[in-house]
Amino acid sequence: MTSRTTLLAAALAGLLALTGCGKDDPARAEYGTGHRDITVEPGGSFALTVPAAATLGQSWYLADPGPDPAVLKYRGRRKAYDGGDADGGTGGTQSFDFTALAKGRATVRLLYCPLNTCTGPGPDDRSTFAPTPAATASPSPYPTVTGTPDAVAGYYVFTVTVR
Repeated sequence: MTSRTTLLAAALAGLLALTGCGKDDPARAEYGTGHRDITVEPGGSFALTVPAAATLGQSWYLADPGPDPAVLKYRGRRKAYDGGDADGGTGGTQSFDFTALAKGRATVRLLYCPLNTCTGPGPDDRSTFAPTPAATASPSPYPTVTGTPDAVAGYYVFTVTVR
């Protein structure tokens, strides 16, 4: 009886492990705002994972121009908010998933928009125009940011080298 219970428990654990994988790629490397020069191998997958809190109005967007499509393929965006995105969660992340296609160098620009500082995304969660501050009509783009995310909107630039 004990071996049967052990076997059943092992099968259930394996099933749960497979179910939990979903779209996640366990081989995918993750990089944050503190790591902006990234080197990957062709065929490798990686994510740019940045801090975000829906209840604090923090959003990130893949900005145009997008990365060189001959070097990187954009796979989409994932969100993970502590406590859900509408019930008081103040922590969480947004991840932008990529696959390295061929040797070369590509630039990925993420636009950080804290608490209503940007006019919003275009189609497919991408900024398709030079965003403007919500309070003005100025078409000037946001600055490139070199620090960590705070109360200022800006572009975070990542350089990806595929070797």
